[in-house]
Amino acid sequence: MGSEMEPLLLAWSYFRRRKFQLCADLCTQMLEKSPYDQAAWILKARALTEMVYIDEIDVDQEGIAEMMLDENAIAQVPRPGTSLKLPGTNQTGGPSQAVRPVTQAGRPITGFLRPSTQSGRPGTMEQSYYKYHLRRNSFKN
Repeated sequence: MGSEMEPLLLAWSYFRRRKFQLCADLCTQMLEKSPYDQAAWILKARALTEMVYIDEIDVDQEGIAEMMLDENAIAQVPRPGTSLKLPGTNQTGGPSQAVRPVTQAGRPITGFLRPSTQSGRPGTMEQSYYKYHLRRNSFKN
């Protein structure tokens, strides 16, 4: 048996054994001979990707001190003049501007016409069936 392997199989073998640089170099040699070889392109791309892949273990783990001294912590007490106890109300007792009326579809009323969310669109089969029979029966009377 000869000691020479098919170059693509040898490159695949390097890839499987996690020898990504050897795999990429062999794929480059194959691509110099036939630049339209898709298998060589894909294998080279995968090898180069695996070479720069960052494992979660390599990332510096955040310690307990960094977690406890986080600058972006949420305040435990509300600021003076605000109320978190009664949602939908402000200091004057009226409804909040954040609570706006919504359509039957659940979308907020903005004053802009959205053709895809209008009631003219077909709903469920049951709604279509009901509308069809309602129209049909109204013409009989």
